[in-house]
Amino acid sequence: MGSELKIMRSEPEWLSDLRFLGRKSFMEQPYEKNPLYVKNYEQLSLDPEWLLENAEPRSGASIPAEYAELSSLTDEPIIIHVDATPVRTYVPPELSEKGLELMSLDEALKSRPNLVRQALMDGPSRPDEDKVLGLIYASLNSGVVVRVPSRLEEPVNIRSIWIFGGIGPVTSATTIVYAGDGASLSMVEEYHSYGDGGLGFLGHLIHICDAPESQVRHVAINDASERHELAVYKRAVLSNYASHRWIGIQLGGSLARIRTDNYLKGTGARTDALEASMISSRQKLDMTINLHHFGESTTGRVVAKSVGMQSSRSILKGIIRIDRQAKNSVAYLAEHAMLLGNQARAEAIPGLEIECNEVRATHSASVSQIDPEQIWYAMSRGIPRDEAVKMIVLGFFEPLISEVDLREIRWNMRYLLEKKWMGEAGRELEPESLIDVYVEPEDVGKTPEDIFGKHYKYIKQKA
Repeated sequence: MGSELKIMRSEPEWLSDLRFLGRKSFMEQPYEKNPLYVKNYEQLSLDPEWLLENAEPRSGASIPAEYAELSSLTDEPIIIHVDATPVRTYVPPELSEKGLELMSLDEALKSRPNLVRQALMDGPSRPDEDKVLGLIYASLNSGVVVRVPSRLEEPVNIRSIWIFGGIGPVTSATTIVYAGDGASLSMVEEYHSYGDGGLGFLGHLIHICDAPESQVRHVAINDASERHELAVYKRAVLSNYASHRWIGIQLGGSLARIRTDNYLKGTGARTDALEASMISSRQKLDMTINLHHFGESTTGRVVAKSVGMQSSRSILKGIIRIDRQAKNSVAYLAEHAMLLGNQARAEAIPGLEIECNEVRATHSASVSQIDPEQIWYAMSRGIPRDEAVKMIVLGFFEPLISEVDLREIRWNMRYLLEKKWMGEAGRELEPESLIDVYVEPEDVGKTPEDIFGKHYKYIKQKA
């Protein structure tokens, strides 16, 4: 049925059929079907036909000069895609020997087709459930597949980097992760742009299967150009006593549509989602984070914070759903937005759907301008107004950042937020200049390399 739409070199017929359904969904469905949000959503501005016609992977892609430092990193598993083309995959031999698998989607369709099929066909995502998700299925041209074996003794740290917007304007990808029983995995995915300022789009479907007692942390860093648009769907399916943590920082893209769904199916499963966003100019953010509780004694917690500047617009949405079988579950959903200036707009729309009495579910939401009394208090202590505003805004994120349990990620979030706040001047910001501002007692006396992690030189080069 969809064979004429094939894009991947090793594409099976079932994937082509999904692609066909996705194309139909993208062309025919409205942007928002949920009656709660029919007036609260942002849509892609790019031409639909252009998006579908520019999904062919380009040959000859290589790591751009400004990211050259990534070519030499060998301290942990890493995979890099440039314009939907995998240009570097590295797994340390000692981890490969223990069964860790990290491969591109093309490789996985050859060697692990059942893993890909299970995620894309039998997982919680379907090409006909959502218009933009349909686009990702229809134009799927790249991906990453990870399998962490059960009971692997040491924690695994993986970096997946997506650089797009140059010779191949559309990157439509999937990340598929299987974390085995008792496995411990931290995965950092980064979105970066390069090129001459042309149109660009990144669509990304992230599917993570958390086996019993596994511990998975997924970090998404959106530092894309403001001339590009992004649509990211994150799905986690949790088994018994699995623990999953989403950490996100959204800074880039003229439009970023982020959808996160947590399916807590196993007894005692827990998920946490921490999202920090700062947008400026005419950027738009449309973020939804949902908790779906099915198993008994499950715990879900969401904290999303956004700062909007100039004429930006952000929408924070989310629903807690607790099934009638999910007794003794606990859920919390918090969405808070701060606005700077009279032109910025934000909406926070939390919701509850509870079918069981023996649970505890709460939510909170707020949208407000910066508190003038806080500015006055700081200025009364001799702090200039501009510096006082900056302190209050960046301090707004600190309670969230302090919950991030990876030091390197905490410090990089602070660095990226500072750089975003500074605008063009942020290009000159040195990471070590933050060490005396954000004092963590355990970091006193340590070097920038110790604090910002092993990719310190890469961070400096990009800045």
